[in-house]
Amino acid sequence: MTVARADPGPATPPSAAELLAPAAIEDPQLSPDGSRIVARIGAEGRLMLFDPNRPDLAAHPVALPQGERLEWVFWLAPGRLLASLTRDAAKPATRLVEIDVARGQFAQLGQARAAGRGEELLHIDRKAGFLLLKTRDRRRDTPSVWRIDLASGAATLAVAAQPHVQDWVVDGAGVVRAGVGAKDDKAWLVYRRGEADGFSREGNDVAGTDPEIAQFAPVQGSDQGYALAEAPSGRIGLYTYDFRAGRLGALVYENGKADLDGFELTPDGKPAGVAYTDDRDRMLWFDGAMRSRQAAIDAALPGRVNRVVSASDDQRELLVYSASASDPGAYYLFAGGQARRFAAINPALDGKLLAPVTTIHYAARDGLKIDGYLTLPAGRAAKDLPLIVMPHGGPFARDSWDYDPWVQYLAGKGYAVLQPNYRGSTGFGRAMTARGDGEWGRGMQDDVDDGVAWLARRGTIDAKRVCIMGASYGGYAAMWAAARDNRTYRCAISYAGISDVRAQLDYDHKTFEERAFRAWRARIQGKAPSLESISPVTYAGQLAMPILIAHGTADETVPVDQSERLHDALTRMGKAHEFVVYPGEDHTMRDPANEADFLQRVGRFLDAHNP
Repeated sequence: MTVARADPGPATPPSAAELLAPAAIEDPQLSPDGSRIVARIGAEGRLMLFDPNRPDLAAHPVALPQGERLEWVFWLAPGRLLASLTRDAAKPATRLVEIDVARGQFAQLGQARAAGRGEELLHIDRKAGFLLLKTRDRRRDTPSVWRIDLASGAATLAVAAQPHVQDWVVDGAGVVRAGVGAKDDKAWLVYRRGEADGFSREGNDVAGTDPEIAQFAPVQGSDQGYALAEAPSGRIGLYTYDFRAGRLGALVYENGKADLDGFELTPDGKPAGVAYTDDRDRMLWFDGAMRSRQAAIDAALPGRVNRVVSASDDQRELLVYSASASDPGAYYLFAGGQARRFAAINPALDGKLLAPVTTIHYAARDGLKIDGYLTLPAGRAAKDLPLIVMPHGGPFARDSWDYDPWVQYLAGKGYAVLQPNYRGSTGFGRAMTARGDGEWGRGMQDDVDDGVAWLARRGTIDAKRVCIMGASYGGYAAMWAAARDNRTYRCAISYAGISDVRAQLDYDHKTFEERAFRAWRARIQGKAPSLESISPVTYAGQLAMPILIAHGTADETVPVDQSERLHDALTRMGKAHEFVVYPGEDHTMRDPANEADFLQRVGRFLDAHNP
């Protein structure tokens, strides 16, 4: 007998709590034979095993020993997992264990060791039977690298900690070849050709002192390798690199629009592909097999950003992470040209009405091309819409075609949302970033306002119903608009914004070497007569629009007194505003309940001031 199901009715926008639900699944990995998937599940990060061929996704829990937490897990063989467990006690300790997944039995490998800080798995070679771990002990501020034998668990020191060297680079054979050191405004490279050699800094200072060289990769058995560095165009490209001489060689690849974010090498040390972000994250594969594989995945999952996160040893079964700006993503099993959804990051959004996000381009008043993103409320005509402008933080950062729960919340309430990559944004080359120097509250703000005018001319938005909202530098831009602009915006919303630029720089001073600090201050102030002249709190008396100010009390990037200063000034002047602090919150919201509360406050604020 068939039972009729109730009609779920039309799709509705998700609530703030649904948009901010913690990830339902994290770090899934296919077993070497493709028969199992291990993953962390739920907010508690419980370890679970799945049969990828079971449509109901019935999971088998892996119970960890009481009092221990999982640091990381990796497949050793089809039925065996390797895990790092830490016991929190009077003397915290970390141990490696092998897990027999059929029996649920744990066998410790080697001796437990004092729990380090920031443990990172640098390399693992199942065939050779060893792994490399980067970790800090409690006596040092820089990490050492340990080699762990996978059969016995015996740990030997591969590379001792060196002063100021925070990052270590490993070649394809698992040999630590280079380290990147930094102190004050100087950086350098230490290098060796093989395990029998000592590290030398000679001849590498030239490359190391250039902060635009962002990633190194040595080729096994050679002094040659590859690096990301700034090309003559000002964009970051892929170069050959001579580690012994510390010198860039030939330019291998440069994208015509965007900086490269990273690269991968084939097992024989040739460039396999490069990653970059133009309007969205992309991977350009030079390797023919990888290029064909990516094309097949993209054909099966069109209009999304797709990335292989795990594969069986024979490469026939792939686990793919697939996402879009309207979807936090899901994991798919890909085989034989077909993609089958395995698990969603946020199942609460299934069946919900989410808004499309498109790439836009417009010209600023001085002709500079501005790229950005426009989100339109689902199911509504793109005409005469109320608008929320959301400039990104940084300000030397950028927005990308990524899922943003704040944007989707606003779109669900019927607002269009504009996210402009104003001058100073990164990822488009040095010239675009340098255009932001000295433009706090000036050219950067003009670019944001020009996006509003562009949308108004097109008829997409109602120019009389526009508000501005942002966090960090975006919060500064919202405060600045509230204090200085009574024409473009009806209201402003700031989270963790900067109201007093001089006080913020005084706070930042302790993290800078003096020369670097003076350069940073000049980069912000530019030709402005004073830092006070670009501080929103200076103009609190001119503020004539509603403003919502929020901040976390544990913010160590922009201290909470930045919001308190503007709140206190507005209170003294008797100017109505809303002010809320979130105890214990950092520069970014970490507690979903607090973030949901903030979005709900934003919703009520907009209902009152820009319905």
